[in-house]
Amino acid sequence: MLSARVVGLWIYPIKSCRGFQVSELKMGPAGPLHDRQWMLVDADNNFLTQRTHPKMAQIKTALTDKYLEIFLDQNKILIPLVEIPSKIESVIVWGDSVRAGVESDDVNQAISDFMEQTVKLVRYQKESFRELGEGKGTAAVNQTMFADSRPLLVVNTSSMEDLNQHLIAKGEKPSYIERFRANIVLEGLPAFSEDQLSKIKIGEVALTHPKLCARCPIVTLDAETGETVSKETLKTLASYRKIGNGVMFGVNFTPANLGVIRLGDTLKI
Repeated sequence: MLSARVVGLWIYPIKSCRGFQVSELKMGPAGPLHDRQWMLVDADNNFLTQRTHPKMAQIKTALTDKYLEIFLDQNKILIPLVEIPSKIESVIVWGDSVRAGVESDDVNQAISDFMEQTVKLVRYQKESFRELGEGKGTAAVNQTMFADSRPLLVVNTSSMEDLNQHLIAKGEKPSYIERFRANIVLEGLPAFSEDQLSKIKIGEVALTHPKLCARCPIVTLDAETGETVSKETLKTLASYRKIGNGVMFGVNFTPANLGVIRLGDTLKI
């Protein structure tokens, strides 16, 4: 396991929308900086997800030093990183009520037009606090922004290869690791040995409080269009990776300290 290394790093600024690859992840008090810092909510302030709104996969994002960039087909929107919204509302994500900043009316109208329904883009900021709770948080990171569970999701390329072998054996097309929306992709571990990882260190950052990640139908969707491409992906995974009521692939972690994880960093047990 000591030969395992990071071969992919991803940030998803807007929950359930398109992410992008980066060369390093910087950890803040709520996990990777800007990862799932924004979220779309409906008219009742309930969060939206690709599970029910697959068109969210078509919303592309990028980050510069000054802006969150959002691409809606040919329309580009710039959201200043430092000019945080003054309007604060309570929003709901997986049953948690979180105070969040609401972006401008112009931004929300543009995204509503694209989504063909009334939505708002909200931001996790200093007024927000979504506590991880006992046994989930650490002294350095005791909150998470709008991620489903812990602040970081780690997956393993060998586990992806194992799943694809099962799919190919059934005459199905292979899947892609991008559909599993992880922050950190590791290479060099045996298939599904990540399930056994407890306290690890990658680069400068120690990770702890592991929790297996239960997968949903998003892994059956095309990562760029949101269209269903292979329901068999989740069915096949469930045939040998079902634990309790969950179909498991990847592990969620909480950082134990602030620091940076870079491409090529090795895994230490």
